Amino acid sequence: MRKTYSYNEAVKILGGRDHPVIAAMDKVLGGALLAGSLGLWQVLDLFDAKPDFLRLSNELISKVSAKRRGVSRHTRTQQLHAAHAVLVMTAFFEAFDEQQVPVKLTAEDRELVVRYNPWDEPLPLPSVGRSYEENLVVLARQYDLLAALLCEVVASMACWDGLNETERGRVRSAIGTAALRASERYQELLGQLAAEFPEIRFWFAVEDGRAARKALARLEDVLRETTTEVMPEVRFAELAGVYGGALRRPLVKSADVPDGVWIPSLADAYVDPRFQVVTSTDRAAAPSLLAWWDDVPVRDDLYAYLAGLLTSPEALSAPLLVLGDPGSGKSVLTEMLAARLPASDFAVVRVELRCTPVGCTLEEQIEHGLRTLLQEPVSWAEFSRATGGALPLVVLDGFDELLQATGVSQTRYLTTIAEFQQRLEDRGRPALFVVTSRLSVCAGLELPEGTQVVRLMPFDETQVRSWLEVWNAGNRPLLPETVLRYPDLASQPLLLLMLALYNAVDSSFQRDHEGLSRSQLYERLLDRFAEREVTKTGADRTEADLAEDVRYELDRLSVVALAMFNRGVQWIAEHEVTADLGELLGIGSPERLKGTRTPLSAGEMVLGRFFFMQRTEAVREDRTRLRTYEFLHATFGEYLVARFVWQRLLELRREDEARSRRKSTVDDTELYSVLSFAALTASKPVLDFLREFAERSDRGGLFDLVSRLFAARDESRGSRGGYAPVSLPDSVRDAKYSLNLVVLAVVVRGRCYSDQLGLGVDGWQRLTLFWKSRLPSSEWASVVLWLWVERDAERHFSVCLNIRVREPHAEWLMMSEPYVTLDEVALTLRDMVTPLASRYSLDVTAALIALAATRPDNCLPALALLRASDTSRGVFVSALLERLGQGGDDLSLLNILGPGYPGKPTELVEAWLRMYDRGERFEDKRPFLELIAAASNMDISHRPDLIRRARVAAADLGLVWPPSGPAPGWRGPVR
Repeated sequence: MRKTYSYNEAVKILGGRDHPVIAAMDKVLGGALLAGSLGLWQVLDLFDAKPDFLRLSNELISKVSAKRRGVSRHTRTQQLHAAHAVLVMTAFFEAFDEQQVPVKLTAEDRELVVRYNPWDEPLPLPSVGRSYEENLVVLARQYDLLAALLCEVVASMACWDGLNETERGRVRSAIGTAALRASERYQELLGQLAAEFPEIRFWFAVEDGRAARKALARLEDVLRETTTEVMPEVRFAELAGVYGGALRRPLVKSADVPDGVWIPSLADAYVDPRFQVVTSTDRAAAPSLLAWWDDVPVRDDLYAYLAGLLTSPEALSAPLLVLGDPGSGKSVLTEMLAARLPASDFAVVRVELRCTPVGCTLEEQIEHGLRTLLQEPVSWAEFSRATGGALPLVVLDGFDELLQATGVSQTRYLTTIAEFQQRLEDRGRPALFVVTSRLSVCAGLELPEGTQVVRLMPFDETQVRSWLEVWNAGNRPLLPETVLRYPDLASQPLLLLMLALYNAVDSSFQRDHEGLSRSQLYERLLDRFAEREVTKTGADRTEADLAEDVRYELDRLSVVALAMFNRGVQWIAEHEVTADLGELLGIGSPERLKGTRTPLSAGEMVLGRFFFMQRTEAVREDRTRLRTYEFLHATFGEYLVARFVWQRLLELRREDEARSRRKSTVDDTELYSVLSFAALTASKPVLDFLREFAERSDRGGLFDLVSRLFAARDESRGSRGGYAPVSLPDSVRDAKYSLNLVVLAVVVRGRCYSDQLGLGVDGWQRLTLFWKSRLPSSEWASVVLWLWVERDAERHFSVCLNIRVREPHAEWLMMSEPYVTLDEVALTLRDMVTPLASRYSLDVTAALIALAATRPDNCLPALALLRASDTSRGVFVSALLERLGQGGDDLSLLNILGPGYPGKPTELVEAWLRMYDRGERFEDKRPFLELIAAASNMDISHRPDLIRRARVAAADLGLVWPPSGPAPGWRGPVR
């Protein structure tokens, strides 16, 4: 839990007995301050007789800067925290003093007042994760509590009994005004403090109007203004030099750069990312879900946020968690952070978790990082004691990589860090922690109270233009409008660099982009990078050999993509890739005759050669390296999956053309192996790429082949192939293969009719129900989402791919499934339910149907079901009001409805008139009168018939319509 100071603690931190201002205050308060016994009694007495209190408090705040240089960063942070706590209380009691509340204490009040002691209560600390306005709201709540406390105290005093109601009201009003005025006075005092201490501005996320510099240079500027000017030891100066070297490093290693291409340095090319930030205490922890971030504003002042957090006390008790997608720049951000922080104030230890041995404790991970950085063994205790005035900042980069490579869950990792921070602070050696991770990996991760969670956002158009401005200064120009046609690539820094490198050789991207489909762009990109890898050996090749080797290189990458797709994962282990390469491409021996490529080991070499593939690594205690791999952007893998499937289909087509006439069809064992582990419908990009491939192919010949394979799907299969990325029953594999053949058929044909598939309606129903019974629920949902089946009068039905983009959910699946399975009974029920289900959730729809089937005198169970389903209560209230005056138990219905009656005006009046017309008067008239009052206070001017009937009924009851006030005895329904 983040520690905040009380007023008593704050004034002690600011100097104790040695500070002349505190000593003077303590003398005024009769020794109660430093003794820790300061209570409200002393302060109220002080307002009555000792106005020096406010003067002394203001002087205390102004004296904070007396020794602002030459102290440690932690000490300065503590002093500012304490000054802020004093400021909070001073603002309130200054505002209270302005109201001149006539509070006169007597001896008999002392025992009553002494119990109230706000001076020991923790005062709110501004959070850099909230805006200035949000922080003021938190503070306003504190002032409201202080005002309520004062009201309670004053009401318990002897003088209160001598005041009349008017005088008491004035006192309450004055204290309430003091709470409002305190916020204004607080902002005035805060402005004075922030003028001397710039970091205070950043605690509140207040933009300082600094000129637009990039690469986190503004962070360096801010922190150099606030530095404590403690000279760092040689060791830490050396560390700062190491980190500063990253700014001069080119974005890409020279070995990966084509000749004649200029690569800017990290400092020149780095663009400060946009980001979102949430404090863990503000909402339930689920940062891995994109929906969790939907209503979080996007910010572009990362330097200001970091300046505020790193100089704020709240960062000392919980880590900062930085999340982002692969290639979003998490690691580079930590490098920039380490390079920009002044060594006099921060002793940075940047630890790459992928390089730390598996099974290490947190402290051992830090010490491993220190040994790597300093090239000598250094214990954490020794390091943290030797930092002088610098505050240790531990950056743990790649938590997701540690999890991914080891496969071991560490949901308490951040909690362990927070507990470690607490122990360090207890020992007087506080430290800051930053952890980076991929967004999708942190599901289930515990977030300690006070944890700041930052999500790095993709580049927007302005950032893309800024990056290209630097790149184009030394290379063939690549226009922003060109790359912005492909937002999936342009929005990620590493992928934007990939596009720039592709264009830098001959401007082919800039020249040809208008005529390129997305699949053609991916094909050219991957061909270009594969060609660079192939030609690095310098061996002589014919053009045919080069083309064959490039194709083979991409085949191996495609196996990597297929390995992830068929296992339903985002990353893959090296040994799994090696196994798949052996089964699908026969790469298991060093012999390879085609081309002149040097034989390569199966998994290791193919995976580590492309910078659009990310390698994750962890090290066991026996120094065994655990590696996993993934694509920097999922679309690369999806393109390669589609490419591999399409290449296998084309090869099968060529074999089919060359087959003996005595064979009805070609052997499809290899295609079955590839397409019997995952439904193609599970990925829309894969479907899109397949459709683009089909546009440039022999549709007629391919459809003929696929339709014959589909017709022979139930024949006894001689072999299912040796490829088995996961273990599945044969029936499941058969279901997925038949589904994928249908998908390929509609991809090639566009729309397939029942006779082209060789199926009648009954056959289609059996096939789709077979799919449903054998596929996982997520894959079946994708079938319902992307297969569009329509009845046809002449040809029974047709199947095509759905082009409407929508997110599947349980209710939609239930309503849409009958159209795919052609289930006549389900279709009939679906059409009956559609009018309701199109407006309400399925739970509400079911409750409404149950309600419609019950009589008014037996509707209570159905209404209870509707109330539980309808979270907004609008439908429930309307349905209940419709049943009032219909012959049921009206009193019970009113009791279920509850007080307030939030119904529509006409519904309320009609309900009341129905009950009146049926002779309802109620022995206990309160519910009846309450309904009348609720209805009469609403506008029904558009229904003069109801107004006329209501006036007649009211006159008959001896009432006035509309009544001038609440009905007599109106206290809510009888329970």
